[in-house]
Amino acid sequence: MFLGKRLAAAGPIEESAFRLESYHEEAILELLAKRAGVPNYKVAIAPVGQADAAERPCRVAIDELDSTGDESPCGISRLIAPLAIPEFYADQYENRRPVVFRGDEKRFADLVTWRDLNEIVSTRNLRVPQTRLVTDGKETAPFLYQINNLGLGTRQPGPEISRIDGRKLANFLRSGSTLIVDAVHTCHEPVAKLAREIEDRLGTYVNVNLYASWKSCLGFATHWDDHDVFIVQVVGDKEWHLFGETRPSPTPLDKEANLDAPGQPVWVGKLAAGDVLYIPRGWWHDARVDKSIEGKGSIHLTLNTRPITGTWVLRWLETRLLDDELFRANIPLEAGGRALADYFVRLAMAIRDQLTDDYGDRFAADIRAAWTASTNTSLSTYIEPWKSPDWDRFEVALKGRRLASLELDPDGRSFLLRANGAESEFDIDCIGLIESLLGCAAIAVGELKEKHRGDFSGEFVDEFVKELVKDDTVAAAAPSTSRR
Repeated sequence: MFLGKRLAAAGPIEESAFRLESYHEEAILELLAKRAGVPNYKVAIAPVGQADAAERPCRVAIDELDSTGDESPCGISRLIAPLAIPEFYADQYENRRPVVFRGDEKRFADLVTWRDLNEIVSTRNLRVPQTRLVTDGKETAPFLYQINNLGLGTRQPGPEISRIDGRKLANFLRSGSTLIVDAVHTCHEPVAKLAREIEDRLGTYVNVNLYASWKSCLGFATHWDDHDVFIVQVVGDKEWHLFGETRPSPTPLDKEANLDAPGQPVWVGKLAAGDVLYIPRGWWHDARVDKSIEGKGSIHLTLNTRPITGTWVLRWLETRLLDDELFRANIPLEAGGRALADYFVRLAMAIRDQLTDDYGDRFAADIRAAWTASTNTSLSTYIEPWKSPDWDRFEVALKGRRLASLELDPDGRSFLLRANGAESEFDIDCIGLIESLLGCAAIAVGELKEKHRGDFSGEFVDEFVKELVKDDTVAAAAPSTSRR
C-alpha cells in the first residue's frame, strides 16, 4: 500500500523547495475539493481522543531577568544584562530557550525615536525591498504607497526616481499595516554603532530591522527564523506569542520540511519600552499591538546574528583538504569494486589526519581571523592622511582588533598578524608596534611615536603606519571625527 512520498536528495534542500511542494499539494487538494463540493479542504480531522488536547495550550516557563540595575554596558552586553556574555551563551548551548530581559523605559531611547523614523522615511528615499508594508503576512504592492507623476505643476520625483508618499503611507498604517525598514543599521548611526559593537565582540555579522505598528494586526504570519533573534522594544508596547519549535535549530538548507506551526502558543507576553526578548533559532513566533492600546504606536528592532553551525566545520575542512589531490580527483564511481573501496579508505584517512585534538581551536582561530569589520568611510581633507599637518593627532585603530591574533614564525625572525580577514607578515622587530595597536581601541600617531621613541625613529613609525593604512589593516580617523 502506498504510504506517502518525500523529497530525496544527496544533500540539503532549500526551504523554498519544501514550500513549493507544499503549495503544489495545496493547489491539487483545492481543485479536488471544489470538484467534490467540499467547502474547506483544510479542515483537520484529529484522531479520537486528541481533539481536546490539541485545543489546550501547553505553557512553558520563560526566565525574566531584571536589567535595570546595570550601568550602561555596550554591544551585546547591553541586551543581555545582567548576564555576562560567556554565562548567557554557555546556558543557551546547554538549553536553548527564550529569555526576557526587563529594563527601564529609557534604556534604548537613544537608538531610534519617532523623529528619527520620520527622517529615515522622508529623506533617505529608501525603497522596496528595504522599506516595506506588511499586513497579516502579506506585502503591500509598493506602487500603492509611492508618489506618482501627476503632471505639470505637481510636487513629484524625477523621472527615474520614486519616493514614498506620506499620505498614502499613513492611510495603510491606520488600516493595520506594519512599516518595516530592513537593515536600518545601514542608514541610522545609533543603530549602526550598536551593530558594530556586537560584531566586534562576537565576530559574526549583525543585521537590524525596524518594525513600526499601531494596530492589533499581525505583521508577519507566525514563522520561525534561521538565526537567533533579539527583539529590542524601543518605543511603546508589543504583545508576543511564542509557539515552541517543531524542528530544533532548523536552517534554510535542510533535509526535513519545517512548514507547519503549532496551533497554540506556549507563551504570551508583553514587551514594554526597555525590554529585550531573545528568541532562539527555530522557535515559531508572531507579534501584534495589544487591542487595549490599539492606535498607540510601537517601534521595535529585530537584531539577528549570523549562526555559525557544525556545517561550517565541514566547509572549513574542505578548504584544508583541497591541498590533497585526492579530494580534487574524480570519484571512481563507475570503476566499482576495489578501486572505489580504496578511494574511500584513503579519503577517510585524509579526513582523520585533519581531526587532531586541537582542530576545534584551529577552526575557531580561522573563523575569527576571517571576520572583517564593517567598512566605514572616514574621509577628511587629506585622502592621504599622513600628508596632513595634523597627522600626529590622527588616531589609528587596528581593524578586527578584538579578534586578532599573533603567530610567531618558528625561526623567530617574523610573525603573522591575523586580523580583519587577512594575514600580514612582519619583521619580529615590529612586534612592539603591533602590540601597542592591539592593546587599545585607538591611539594617536604622535602618542605611538612617543611610546616607541627608544626603538624607532619618528620617520620609521610614520612609514610603518602609512603602509598599514594603505593596506587597510588600520583605520585613521581625523582629530575632529575620531572616537574611542
